[in-house]
Amino acid sequence: MCGIMGYSGLRSPLPLLVSGLERLEYRGYDSSGVAFFDDIGALSVVRSVGKVGVLKDLVNDRVAQPGAAIGHIRWATHGGVTLENAHPHQSGPIVLVHNGIVENDQAIRIYLRSLGVECVSETDSEVLSHLIRIEYEKDGVFPEAVRRALGQVEGSYALAILCQNDPADLVVVRNGPPLILGLGEGETFAASDIPAFLHFTRKVHTMENGTIALIRHEEVKVGRLDQALSEWAPPSSLRSISWDPVFAEKGTFRHFMEKEIFEAPRAMMDTLADRLSVTPVLPELDRSVHGRPPVVAFVACGTSWHAALLGRAFLEQAGIPAFVEIASEFRYRKLLLPPGSWVIGISQSGETADTIGAMESARRAGFLTLGISNVPGSSLERECDLCLLTHAGPEIGVASTKAFQAQVALLMMLSLALGEGSPRTDLADALIRAPHRLELFLESLSPESLDARVERLRESRLVMFAGRGLDYPLALEGALKFKEITYRPADGYPGGELKHGPIALIEPGVTVIAPLVDRLLRAKEISNLREIRARGGYVLAVGPNVVKEGHGIWYDDRIELPDDPPWSGIYQAAGVLQLLAYRVASALGNDVDQPRNLAKSVTVE
Repeated sequence: MCGIMGYSGLRSPLPLLVSGLERLEYRGYDSSGVAFFDDIGALSVVRSVGKVGVLKDLVNDRVAQPGAAIGHIRWATHGGVTLENAHPHQSGPIVLVHNGIVENDQAIRIYLRSLGVECVSETDSEVLSHLIRIEYEKDGVFPEAVRRALGQVEGSYALAILCQNDPADLVVVRNGPPLILGLGEGETFAASDIPAFLHFTRKVHTMENGTIALIRHEEVKVGRLDQALSEWAPPSSLRSISWDPVFAEKGTFRHFMEKEIFEAPRAMMDTLADRLSVTPVLPELDRSVHGRPPVVAFVACGTSWHAALLGRAFLEQAGIPAFVEIASEFRYRKLLLPPGSWVIGISQSGETADTIGAMESARRAGFLTLGISNVPGSSLERECDLCLLTHAGPEIGVASTKAFQAQVALLMMLSLALGEGSPRTDLADALIRAPHRLELFLESLSPESLDARVERLRESRLVMFAGRGLDYPLALEGALKFKEITYRPADGYPGGELKHGPIALIEPGVTVIAPLVDRLLRAKEISNLREIRARGGYVLAVGPNVVKEGHGIWYDDRIELPDDPPWSGIYQAAGVLQLLAYRVASALGNDVDQPRNLAKSVTVE
C-alpha cells in the first residue's frame, strides 16, 4: 500500500507535492519521490529512501515549471526498500507512480524481455511504465496509450502518469485502490486520500473503479477504461468535504496520535449529531424497508475488529444474534448465514482490501451489506447496500484512536436503533452524555499522574491485558495499541482464559493491565487478577470504584475512572489505554505517528 499524488495547474507544483506527501505519509514511509518539469522543460525524477523529509531536502533548491507533476510515498510490497524500487518509475517519455498490485507482473516481464526491455527494479510497478511507453510509441496519443496498456494488466492499481511531450497533462486511473480528485481554481489535484489537498480545495470527485481521467489544469475529463478518449466527459458527481483542515495539523501537540486521542470527544459528538436525541435516528437505515436482521455478521481488521467485538455485545443486548470475523478469513469461508442476515463491514478508511473483499462476497451471496467508514466516497461506501459514516475527521496517526471511539459510538447507536420494544432511554441518555464525560476525564489526566505508570510499563519485560465481557475487546485494543507503537511484547486475553495457558508467562517483571468497565463480570475478573498477583505479576486496574471492590489486596496500582454507566466507561478506559501506549512509546523515543512496518490503510491483500 502506498500514497500517490498528482497535480496539474498554474502554480509551481513542488511545494504542493511535498506538502501533500507529508500528509499522506501515514500510508507508507519506506521511500518517496516526485516527477516534475524543471526550469528548462525537461521531465525530472527525484527519489529518496526514507521519509518525506529526506526528499524535501533533495528538492529544496529545485525549480519546477507550472503544469503537471506527480509524487509517491511507498510502503514496500514487491522488492526491498531501495532507491531502485522507489517511485516514480520512468520508461522513455513516460513516468508514473502506482498504488496496488500487478498480479501478472512475471508474465509481463517475460513479454518485455522478448522485446529487449529489462527491468531495473524488483517492483511490479515498473512494468507498467514500459507497457505504456510501448503503446505510446505507436501513435503518440498519451491517454489512449495508457488505456491500451492497462488492457494487458491484471490486478489493482491507482496510477498518476506524466508524459514528456505533454507537460500540462496528468492522466490518472483507478482500478481498486482509492483515488480522489480535488478541483480547485485553475488547478486539479489527485491523491490517495483527501488530507493531501484539503488545504487547497474541498470540492472533490471520487473516481470509480475502472475509470481514467485526463487532467489539464482545471479541465477534467473522465471515462471508463473501455471508452475511447472522445467519449470522456467532465465529472458529474462532485461533493464538498466538511472536514476542517486544522484536523490535519498537529497544532500544539507533539504527535498526531496525542492530538487525536484528545479529539475523540469531538469525533463522537460529530458522529452522534443529528442522529441521537431521546431515540436514535439513522436516516440511512429505513426499518420499514430493511427490517430487523435475524443474524448480524461483523467483518473487520485490526482496531475495527475490536470495535466490532463491542458492537456484537451491543446487538446482543438488543436481542440480535451476532458474531465477529476477521475479514481476511471470512472472505474465504462458505457463508452459512440464515436468509435475511446482515453483513456489517467496518473500516476507518473504507479502503481495507480484506474488508472490501469480504463485503463483495457477502453481497454476491445475497445478504444485505452495511458499511461503517470514516471517509465519504470510499470503496466500502460504494460496495455496500447501505453505509453509515462516522464523522471523526481525518485521522493521521497510524494507530487509530478517535476513529475507534467514533466507531464504538456509532455501533452503540445502531444497536439502539435496531432494538425492539420500548426505547432504551437510559442507554440513549448515557450515549448522549458520553462525549462530554470523556472530555472531562481526559482533561483530568495530567501527564504527571501517568509518569510512574509509564515508567513501570517501560521497564516491564512483558505487558498483558485482560478483561471479561465488555472489557475483553478493550484488552485486545489496549494490547494492539501498545505493541504497534512501543514495539514491546503485549497480548490481550479474556480474563477467564489466563489460567488455560497464558498464566505460565506470569512472573515478576510482567505487568497486567485490567480494564474493569463491565460491572456484571467484575467480581470474576478480580478473581482472575488475584491469580496474577499470587504468581508475582504486577496488576494495574483501570475502572470506577476500584478501591471499593473486592476483599483484600488484588491490584498493585489503579487508574480510577468516573462512576459512570458501563457504556460511558468504555470510552474512558479506551482513552486511558491509548494514552498509556502513547506515553510509553514517546518515552522510548519511537516514531509514534509512523510506527515501523505499518501503514494506515492496507489496500493490498
